[in-house]
Amino acid sequence: CIRDRVSTQSTGSITDMSETTYKLHYFNLRARAELSRIIFVYANKYFEDVRYAAPKLGITEGKDLALVKDSGLLPFGQVPILEVTTGGKTHVVSQSHAIQRFLAREFGLYGSSNLEAARIDEILEGLVDLWNSFVRQVSIKPRDEQAEALKKFVSETLPKTATAFDKFKAENHDSNFFVGKSITLADLAVFNTGNMLHVDWKDFPNIHKVAEAVGKALEVYISSRPDSPF
Repeated sequence: CIRDRVSTQSTGSITDMSETTYKLHYFNLRARAELSRIIFVYANKYFEDVRYAAPKLGITEGKDLALVKDSGLLPFGQVPILEVTTGGKTHVVSQSHAIQRFLAREFGLYGSSNLEAARIDEILEGLVDLWNSFVRQVSIKPRDEQAEALKKFVSETLPKTATAFDKFKAENHDSNFFVGKSITLADLAVFNTGNMLHVDWKDFPNIHKVAEAVGKALEVYISSRPDSPF
């Protein structure tokens, strides 16, 4: 059950000092925190999902971010951050990509060798480039031009990255995943990107196999998670 894994309510106490607990802070959006949430869900690990309002983006539900900013908890003055409490001591991990990679290593989703980890990193860095292109080509456009800009991005820019990913997957031909024989951070990240961009990857059959396998594993979460404009 998804509600067994994700909580938006604070328990207020840690019953076992040896247990590691996780608290993810972000806006009441998917955006830069959704991949981290997906990692928790796939790994079947409980975490507290602390969500903040973002009035400038039209998101009025959630806690007041000013309160946590004033607490000094945010190293860069922004979210997401991840609080990791273990042995009675709390550590803060900031920056979305650092959080994602920390969680993947924490839960055994970073490959079984340095070469597999390197391939995962190649895919993650390819996605960074893709999202940077998305910002330049779509996000900064006037709102009334974004729909057309998105169509152009999906038809012209995305295929260049997807072609490389499709070849990477073809090299791991005896599996449904980019590396090894089970889901890793690379698979979850590519699935999340396609999901956010509403891309089904059908023009790239190898990526499509990955997306189908991940989608099946996350079916309950995807169908029940909160709605979000992005």
